[in-house]
Amino acid sequence: MRTDLINTRDRLLSFLDAETSDALSYHFWNSDIQIKHNESYERIEANDKQVILHLQSGKKMQADVLLYANGRTGNTQALNLQAIELEADTRGQIHVDQNFKTAIDNIYAVGDVVGYPSLASAAYDQGRLAGEAILNGGNVRNLINHIPTGIYTIPEISSVGKTETELTEEKVPYEVGRAQFKYLARAQIADTRVGSLKLLFHRETLEILGIHCFGERASEIIHIGQAIMEQKDQGNTIEYFVNTTFNYPTMAEAYRVAALNGLNRLF
Repeated sequence: MRTDLINTRDRLLSFLDAETSDALSYHFWNSDIQIKHNESYERIEANDKQVILHLQSGKKMQADVLLYANGRTGNTQALNLQAIELEADTRGQIHVDQNFKTAIDNIYAVGDVVGYPSLASAAYDQGRLAGEAILNGGNVRNLINHIPTGIYTIPEISSVGKTETELTEEKVPYEVGRAQFKYLARAQIADTRVGSLKLLFHRETLEILGIHCFGERASEIIHIGQAIMEQKDQGNTIEYFVNTTFNYPTMAEAYRVAALNGLNRLF
């Protein structure tokens, strides 16, 4: 079935690592999904047979079904917040402090309603931390520094830490290590050869700065790297993956392959 995807920006999921975004675009195209970037709709016309989308650029598109995605907003419009003099912004989100306390001392908020990172996994932990703050009069713990993102496209995408664009803008000297899934024995056995793992690390300290995974079970694979990134005191460096013996064959072996690939790029 042909699908047309209208994107208001210049590339898909612009917050992602650029290579990962490009890989997703390629696989969408390969699945007969046509992407039109930098386009916005002007109006929608419907009749008994089809939907006609009129774009601001003057183009018209016909389809059987139209799905409009506008992101996530806080579900606060029916809460009558003005009655307690609590305000939400234009996206229905409420400002909170580090303890998830709102401008009202005895009211706390967590989840999508407080904005970033707007992830179910983070909301679960935010609720626990807010509960501790309520009981203890203040929070003694915070969310972890490196919260992973999982995007359940086909193939999956998952990342944690910085992107190459961010590191370049921050003038951080970094290097890249890559592992292609098609060269891993486990991927060949399972016939899931599409995808890759990319490690970004500091050229001098070898600290892991970002991990980007594209492919089958990417949202599971990412947690191996996330765990090492959080080990600041024990040493968060790419050398961990070089010096660790992984089960064979496994997808986890991609970390060792990517680490060796990255270290070989240093001079």
